Amino acid sequence: MKIIRLILWLLISNVLWIPSLSAEILVQTSFEEFATGKAPKGWEVKGGGFKVATDQVKTGKKSLAVLGGANGDGIGIAITTKNSTTSVEFWIYIKGGGRSINLKVASAGDIVQNDGGPYINWNAGTTRFYDGAAWNEMGKFDTDKWKYVRVVSDFKKSEFEFFAGDIREGTLKSKAAKGKFRNAALGPVCKFVVFYIWSATAPGYVDDLLVYEGADAIKLAVEKSDDKLTTTWANTKSHRHIQ
Repeated sequence: MKIIRLILWLLISNVLWIPSLSAEILVQTSFEEFATGKAPKGWEVKGGGFKVATDQVKTGKKSLAVLGGANGDGIGIAITTKNSTTSVEFWIYIKGGGRSINLKVASAGDIVQNDGGPYINWNAGTTRFYDGAAWNEMGKFDTDKWKYVRVVSDFKKSEFEFFAGDIREGTLKSKAAKGKFRNAALGPVCKFVVFYIWSATAPGYVDDLLVYEGADAIKLAVEKSDDKLTTTWANTKSHRHIQ
């Protein structure tokens, strides 16, 4: 009987393992807990083109809309970690084919500075990064469709890896595009995750933001929902920001 129980426990743990409330997870939000029509409470904001929206969502009823604004506008969430490697995952929807969102995984202590981390842009159906001297294309990226993205940033090496796919499982297994930071890291760790505006003409939406320490992907329980693979935490719309 003990052996049977052990086998059952191992099977359940392998299939439905959910990470515990450890310091490994830094941010976990699907924006469901925030007021619609406003920027998420507690986030750093510059400009008025950012709000929690209901018109384009991947899971649940809300997402973060990045609609545009003046050059230098942005919205970001502060990160507290001692780990030199930070992973960021999220669903993203780019509306239309123009230049859209910039992602910064920043070592700067504010959302405005552009140096010291990956500077990734969605532009005319492609993704690209700026290395401080030139834009470097990383590949095609479907617009008007939800895609899953993972970015692993190493602040010791000032390098990052970029993964993209149609579902999380496929994204984690995909081949990484590797790139350099926009100039060397300003410090040893990530301090902000920022969605940033520069010459943007195409709005974007973000859902199910997950930020955690290290380069190894966190395991999440999964279930079939609306014929799409989604994470259980995304469906329950929990939020975790550990400092």
